[in-house]
Amino acid sequence: MITINEAKRLVKRALLANVVSGKRDLAITPIVSGKHGIGKSQMIKSIAADMGGVCMTVEGGTLKEGEITGLPYQYKDEAGAHKFRFLSYYAVERIQLEERRVFEAAGHVLARSSALEGDENKYALNDLSVQDKIEALLSGRVKPVIIFIDEINRTENTVYKELMNILLTRSVNGYQFPWWALFVGAMNPSTQNSVYATNEMDPAQLDRFIKIKAGDNAAEWIKYGKQAGISSDILAFIKDNPKCLSPDSKDLTDEEKPTPSPRGWDMVDTLLRSEPLLRPFFTDKENDPRVVEKDMRNLISAKLGPSVATMFFASLVSQARAIPPEEIFADDETLSGLSETICLLSAAKKAQACDLMLQHLKENLEFMMLDRTGFETVKKQLSAFVGLLDASTRLLFAQNIAATRTDDGNSLIDLLFSVFEKDLIGMLDLSDRTRKLIESSGS
Repeated sequence: MITINEAKRLVKRALLANVVSGKRDLAITPIVSGKHGIGKSQMIKSIAADMGGVCMTVEGGTLKEGEITGLPYQYKDEAGAHKFRFLSYYAVERIQLEERRVFEAAGHVLARSSALEGDENKYALNDLSVQDKIEALLSGRVKPVIIFIDEINRTENTVYKELMNILLTRSVNGYQFPWWALFVGAMNPSTQNSVYATNEMDPAQLDRFIKIKAGDNAAEWIKYGKQAGISSDILAFIKDNPKCLSPDSKDLTDEEKPTPSPRGWDMVDTLLRSEPLLRPFFTDKENDPRVVEKDMRNLISAKLGPSVATMFFASLVSQARAIPPEEIFADDETLSGLSETICLLSAAKKAQACDLMLQHLKENLEFMMLDRTGFETVKKQLSAFVGLLDASTRLLFAQNIAATRTDDGNSLIDLLFSVFEKDLIGMLDLSDRTRKLIESSGS
């Protein structure tokens, strides 16, 4: 579990990646998930303070429909014509005023605005270069604003939709927020087993965010307690009884597992490319290569899942490549040409080769079966391949084969049982007598 201090670094890296990214249609919006009372709100405020900016907190659970997007009102323009505008939420109005101050302080003269931009965007300075943006933040000429939407998944349904639209489009009623307005959300665990009364995010919505799951840590809290002046008796008790800091229950844990997607890989690319440019915003300790690598692993795991992150980082350090199925089936029946290469692969590369093989069989096995003689060779090659794997990878491969169907809906294991028979029998908790009967029936 990621601690609050670790989550602080991850959120800061994710937010600042938007400043240096050139991808206009891709924003990285972190959402911190964790039990109540662990310090999510204070963490975001601390990030804003470290960056010399401010945090504007929007209490999602208390909002009513129309409060965040604004309520319409009628007014007369200079010509006396009746028009309608929206009363901005206080945070939006404050950002608009700051945007005008930044514009005028930079010595810019207001040009005639495009009708498509609207009056609210006439002070926009969103086309600065990456280096200009970094310099503006580091010098303090621009003070970043973090718009922190707390308890985003405990809102009324209509408000939830409004907040989601703002987070995803970074605009409200035609007003596009400036580049130094950064968005982050916080939520209580939202799963089927959760005791929290929450709105559920569907997979398409969740894919647009990076969800960082944070937990409490007794050592961190004791350090905080000393700084906050909490009683030494309480601190001593928590040190001796760390489980008493907060309840450890599955009902309070976010068990939702992240999955990879094309958009997710695009976000990962942004995070990795931004890291070297953002080092001036972090301390020497935070820029230590080991800390940076750990943070990148945690961010990629949060977005794509831990297994994909592990495979990705293993591919970066390994000079070997996974053997594609086409090369395996181009070898002889015993894989004499590839045996040594496969044996020398790392566990991660063997697992990757198995994943490639699984996808190949899923798409092509029925076509391969049309050639009966050739299919017998294929099964021998698969048997040789499986025999070159370590026990744990072989068992995982057998389990994945058993759970997969071809594109035409046929079970892979029904077609390849003879290849994986021993491994599948080993997966079952059978008596010796039953095991021997199954093995003898197949011989």
